[in-house]
Amino acid sequence: MSIRDTDQLPKPITRLGDDGIVYHDLTDLSHLSIDLMRFLYGQRLRLTGKARRPVVMLAQHILTVDFEVQLFASHPQIIESTEAVAIVGTSFMLRHLTSMFLSYHAPGYPVALFDEVGEAKEWVLGGVKSSIKPQA
Repeated sequence: MSIRDTDQLPKPITRLGDDGIVYHDLTDLSHLSIDLMRFLYGQRLRLTGKARRPVVMLAQHILTVDFEVQLFASHPQIIESTEAVAIVGTSFMLRHLTSMFLSYHAPGYPVALFDEVGEAKEWVLGGVKSSIKPQA
């Protein structure tokens, strides 16, 4: 199986936390495809409707991302329903991918990369407006 055969992998878990954050757990995945992003957004809509929410993506093992994912992140419907996105992971590759995304396709909402879930939660719940986190 190649790294891009995501149809064979388990679907990620999406949940709405008691804190109002939408959590996407991509722990078992190495590739972020446009189909996966559409699935995640569908799960988010199922949980929250089109309400504007902060999002935390647990993405430690992501190694590749489809180009279309970057464009999808800037779609007006996504922008309208996204308060901020915190990406959690420590790998060099995730740092590189996040940096490239923000350099070329930064969406109309804040995006930052964090090493720990606690930092990410704090940022999306209150620190977004008052702090600027280095992106990568």
